[in-house]
Amino acid sequence: MAQTVSIALKGKNLILAWQLLVLALALFFFVGLSRAFPFFPSPFKVLRAAGELFISGEIFAHLLITLYESVAGFMIGIVLGIWIGLVLGASRYLTEVFEPIILSGYAVPKIIFLPVLLMIFGVGINSKIANATLHAIFPIILNTVVGIREVNKILVKVACSMNATNGQTFRKVYFPSMVLPIFAGMRLALGFAFLGSLLAELFEAKTGLGFLVAHFYNTAQIAKMLAAILLVFILTMSINAGMKGIENRLSRWRATWRS
Repeated sequence: MAQTVSIALKGKNLILAWQLLVLALALFFFVGLSRAFPFFPSPFKVLRAAGELFISGEIFAHLLITLYESVAGFMIGIVLGIWIGLVLGASRYLTEVFEPIILSGYAVPKIIFLPVLLMIFGVGINSKIANATLHAIFPIILNTVVGIREVNKILVKVACSMNATNGQTFRKVYFPSMVLPIFAGMRLALGFAFLGSLLAELFEAKTGLGFLVAHFYNTAQIAKMLAAILLVFILTMSINAGMKGIENRLSRWRATWRS
């Protein structure tokens, strides 16, 4: 019964998401066709500009660079975030000391640290990866700490009483309890990493989707700018949908394990 209700709710959420997307597209077409804003190109010009970007291949090199920066920052954020989260979650004292700092770092717009990153890593691709990492690491740290708190202490004591090794205790007790919160943090972190690389490219870059959007704006190629923004939107939606699908599979696996 509970599973049926969950599926129904997910179906309603999916329908609502598609309705909002259709509404946004309808608004976009209305604004473009109404000519209420003279500088705003028609949707057909935007679609034609998107076709030109793909046919010429101009978009692909910038897309690959942004994806590389985002994925590299995301992977570094996973390694550092989980390690820091495990250290903090294992000690109540460390959690109480550092949790306010982590929460503040999560809330602060990370783009203000970009000048510092540029001084440390230079104006090349390393500063973009560092900014992506800085955006990605905080949700992973926080969700790893949450995952450790969800571990059932009774199960840990039972494992110890059965002389289970540390590896067995981790695989059978800690990992199933922690995997879903950590993956939820990873899902947020991937979007944040993509955001971090785009923001860094907007301010200081010669390549990448962020640079391309800024370049089209500065050269008054508004149709191409909106086409690039549309690509970013579609890309982030696809990434989020893929991560959500994996998260749903993990959720079903954990429910099976607990039963």
